[in-house]
Amino acid sequence: MESAASDEAQQNFAKIVEWYGSKEKAMEAQKNPADAGLVAAYQKRIAAVMQKLADKMGTDVNAMEVREIVGEYDFVAKQLYQMDDVSVLMKELAASYQTNETIQKVQDSIYGDGATAYIGKALEAFYLQRA
Repeated sequence: MESAASDEAQQNFAKIVEWYGSKEKAMEAQKNPADAGLVAAYQKRIAAVMQKLADKMGTDVNAMEVREIVGEYDFVAKQLYQMDDVSVLMKELAASYQTNETIQKVQDSIYGDGATAYIGKALEAFYLQRA
């Protein structure tokens, strides 16, 4: 981390280490990246999960049916990112989905108006209950 070129690069690396839980785990994941085809398959699965969540928009985010879909998201994210626990990453993603207008605009164009904020709330509810 100390050899990172800029403060921003150091902050980004520190965030990655936080997500993985240790510098060693972050470095190990980088040594064993998933191949492009596998990453594409995981991304396709995440897009399908996002669509399932968007289809539940209006349903209480604490409803079992919504929590099961977020649980599927959790499972796929762990595989994609090679992490034992994705809760820190997913909480940050949930916050971004609820507050970042750029992300909302892009995602809502795919999943429908308001879907991104709803998905963010569903992620937040899921991971807050697991804390």
